[in-house]
Amino acid sequence: MVASCSIGLALALAPVAFAQPPTITFPGTTPAPSVPGAITPPAGAVNPYAAGGVPFDPYSPQGSAAYSFWSTNPPSNTAGAFGQPALPSVPGASPTATSPYLGPGYAPPAGQPQALFPNGMFGEQAFDYQSALRLIQDPRLRHTYLVGGEDLTDLGINDTEAAVTFTIPNFLTTGQPLYISPAFALHLWDGPKLPNADLPPNAYSAYLDGQWSSDPLLQIGAELGLRVGVYTGFNLINSHSLRVQGLALGTARLTPTLQAKLGVVYLNRNDIKILPAGGLLWTPTPQVRFDIFFPQPKLATYLTTVGRYEVWGYLAGEYGGGAWTIERADGSDNRIDINDVRVSLGIEWTGPRGFHGFVEGGYVFKRTVLYVEDPAATFHPDDTWMIRAGISY
Repeated sequence: MVASCSIGLALALAPVAFAQPPTITFPGTTPAPSVPGAITPPAGAVNPYAAGGVPFDPYSPQGSAAYSFWSTNPPSNTAGAFGQPALPSVPGASPTATSPYLGPGYAPPAGQPQALFPNGMFGEQAFDYQSALRLIQDPRLRHTYLVGGEDLTDLGINDTEAAVTFTIPNFLTTGQPLYISPAFALHLWDGPKLPNADLPPNAYSAYLDGQWSSDPLLQIGAELGLRVGVYTGFNLINSHSLRVQGLALGTARLTPTLQAKLGVVYLNRNDIKILPAGGLLWTPTPQVRFDIFFPQPKLATYLTTVGRYEVWGYLAGEYGGGAWTIERADGSDNRIDINDVRVSLGIEWTGPRGFHGFVEGGYVFKRTVLYVEDPAATFHPDDTWMIRAGISY
């Protein structure tokens, strides 16, 4: 009798239970508990300085200074198909064991030495066919304007650059992608007005970049770059128009928040062929990044979050300019360098799906326009101001 009543009661309540709609929780609708002094980025935002990969910044403001120097940083959507591959755990390691540089689950068992490459030089990496189909990444555009003037030695410059990146995952079974970036830049020159020095109104740079870096989680690694391009005016091309440039850096992770870099940058300009390169990358907190790197340092800090976009501010410096072959007003050929030093202050924002942008203003000084075949025509433009902006997706 009691069992019959229990069954009847359950059947009577069943329609009520099944009529109760399930609770659906949408992401982001429940605010996280606030912690005084804590910065909580919105769901879906991409931290441009998060560890585990160098997101793309259109040319100069963000990420690794070595990549910024090449003006074509690795793509920002490294969290998806091109994210860092999961590291294989060490056999016998406790899931709760922690390596100071690789994280939980990667420390060797107790009693074993901390090997530099505990999983071998080249771990087994499964080829991801889905990643192979998504080769085209980060179309990007930027414009740089250097203010001209009316003096004889003033030189106004407008540079418009466009590029896109092709990504080859797991390059040579290293577990790291190879970034190949074709780019084109149009240079418009206004000046000088000197009687013995002249520049054509325009020139161009068309080049192909190749960049590769080892796993950023390794204690000892490398960053390599190679660029082959044509830099000349539209009415001239010769053997000097073709230039090869290079980048080679060794990296060492000194602490979880401090990394050292040392190497060289091969500029292959007429005046300066090679520059030493190196410095320290220090991230004391997730909201501060000090990339003290010569020849392109950058100090950045988180400012605020607007909607789903993180906003950062930065102070940066760079060795600007380039080298081209030109045709003079009298029809003669010449090789020129435009060299300067630039210091800029700017803001950048990064949001969902890899959309990124920046705006900066700066001061340009120590300017030189060098003529190789006619050194007497070399002149020094006045210091000036710079405005630069860019977007990528």
